[in-house]
Amino acid sequence: MGPPIAAPERQCQRACMVRPTRRESSEVRLDVHGHPLHSRALSVTLVQRGDGRLDVDGSVLDLRKRGFVPVGGDLQASGVIHDMRLRAVVDPETLRLETVAAEQPTVAFEPSPATGGECCRDPIERVEALAGTILDAGFNRRLTDAIGGPRGCSHILTLGRLLGSTAVWALARDREMHGADPGRRPGERMFRRDLVVDAYEKPDGTLAFAVQQGDLHLAPASPLAPPLDRLAAYEEVCILAEVDFPTRTVTRLRIAERCRDAAATAEPAWCEHPELAACLTGLSLGPGSSPELLHRLDRSRPRTPVRDALLMLAPTLVQCLAALADRLVAAGANRSLAGLGGLPDSCYMWRRDGALARARGG
Repeated sequence: MGPPIAAPERQCQRACMVRPTRRESSEVRLDVHGHPLHSRALSVTLVQRGDGRLDVDGSVLDLRKRGFVPVGGDLQASGVIHDMRLRAVVDPETLRLETVAAEQPTVAFEPSPATGGECCRDPIERVEALAGTILDAGFNRRLTDAIGGPRGCSHILTLGRLLGSTAVWALARDREMHGADPGRRPGERMFRRDLVVDAYEKPDGTLAFAVQQGDLHLAPASPLAPPLDRLAAYEEVCILAEVDFPTRTVTRLRIAERCRDAAATAEPAWCEHPELAACLTGLSLGPGSSPELLHRLDRSRPRTPVRDALLMLAPTLVQCLAALADRLVAAGANRSLAGLGGLPDSCYMWRRDGALARARGG
């Protein structure tokens, strides 16, 4: 991918004041060298229903690739750590969330003596209280109020935020391309987003994150139409981030996106965003960093797909900490960040009055 773009932190304020400039590149490669730590894969799919509404399904999968962690009175090995899903029905005209439910086939904590019989799934039904809400500017706040912190699951919260933003974006783009009534059949896909974050530990101890996001916009087509007749557009985002550890500060960043439509006959060029990268360089991705990250994104105003992809860096970094527990302990980090448990009140299982927190001593 070439050398990442960096800028002095003093340039951040100036870079955030204007809409980021673009620079075209013929090739963008995510060449990362290091020890694989973790992969997080998220997806959101929109499918036409027979009643005019849309089925909107999301999933998040965490795959730890290194080590084991003493946590919750047991030893947690590598492999699939989380497999969680959201299933919603959305009215495309009003953006009303008609129904929503969560599934958690794989969770970090099953009921056990160490958890006092508690499980990550215990508060899962709380997400259903969001039925009837609108996917508007206040949706994330209502989502956080319902299932954020000690009330629910941080991974379902992350997935819910992505699902809401993605659904609104996909519907707007679909209207641009196909009008208000594209005439899709029940069961026909409208859109699919896949976002994968791969994390590595570089030889110098820096963490590297390679983000690849693909938005597949589908055109209305007959059931037996050739596959490429279904292609309306494909939008990609690539991000390469380097993060100092254990400070969790972004030291280098490269951001690029491109779009190809069904009529394209040549490989489209990548549009890079050096000023946006400069704006975010120097930012901490540690606890409490979300307000500052959102503030910088609001001032820079990247396109929704770029914004959504960037917001996945911090949650994936948290998942990497378990694979780096030995280094965190050696660095004198807080035990709650050392793969030995979550921050107090970061989720239902690690709420301050829960069994795990009591066993840890707070």
